[in-house]
Amino acid sequence: MNKKIIKQTIKRIIPKKSEAKVSLFLVGAQKAGTSALHNYLIKHKEIQGGVQKELNFFNYQENFEQGTTFYHSKFKPVLCYKHNPIRIDSTPQYLMDIEIAKKIHNYNPNSKIVILLREPSSRAFSAWNMYKQFSELNIENKKKLIANNISISNEKKFKRLIDSKPFISFDEFVDRELNNSGTNGVYPNILRRGVYVDQVKAYLDCFGVNNVMVFESNYFRNNKVEVTNKILDALGLSGLQIKDDQLKDVHTRTYENSIKDDNKKRLIDFYKPYNEKLFKLINQRFDW
Repeated sequence: MNKKIIKQTIKRIIPKKSEAKVSLFLVGAQKAGTSALHNYLIKHKEIQGGVQKELNFFNYQENFEQGTTFYHSKFKPVLCYKHNPIRIDSTPQYLMDIEIAKKIHNYNPNSKIVILLREPSSRAFSAWNMYKQFSELNIENKKKLIANNISISNEKKFKRLIDSKPFISFDEFVDRELNNSGTNGVYPNILRRGVYVDQVKAYLDCFGVNNVMVFESNYFRNNKVEVTNKILDALGLSGLQIKDDQLKDVHTRTYENSIKDDNKKRLIDFYKPYNEKLFKLINQRFDW
């Protein structure tokens, strides 16, 4: 065989590093079902996830400073003869910091944004339970957790949290945030994350209503295929030919206790004005 033809054939079939941009972002919220939705979306042959679900590129300064070549290296190379798939980054932390919407827009203004929102009181309690369970890990697993999921700037604060004995009660979490206006000054902010209105507005302002999809987590949990296929349709892709009961839940946790009625009421009262502004913003009303 002609050497030139052999070289051309090899060039076509060997993997190459692609600079194709990420164009689908599942930005949150934390504890709202993003892991499940990410797993359902990457079942489609035209959607490619990274080496891990949460790439933490735009929210971790140490990652962001390494540039887009570093970011794109988190996705597997594609074969030269294949077209680039739609790449997805599912990082819930992108929602809370409203400046990240601008960073993503500067990176790729043609992106599609997906936001899952969970009733904020139950979301806060779920987040507290998650941190409490982290505190019960052994030393080695705590180290792995921090290495894989926590930014350098927050390592010491996170370690201090999960090493605390006894672990901070949910009542204390609520008190310390409400005493700091509920939105600033403490780490981690389990209440602030549920003040969604400004977070969602940041993405709507950057990308426009036609490129931002907002879903409620309970609705998603009960209508997995419908929600997944709505997103695929917006991307111009065929839907999944699968039933809801064939899609497994991800990262479900069993809690020893439930949120106390008095705390539930305090949080409902705290979130109510923010929720009303959110419903007006997105022209949807959730049963919160």
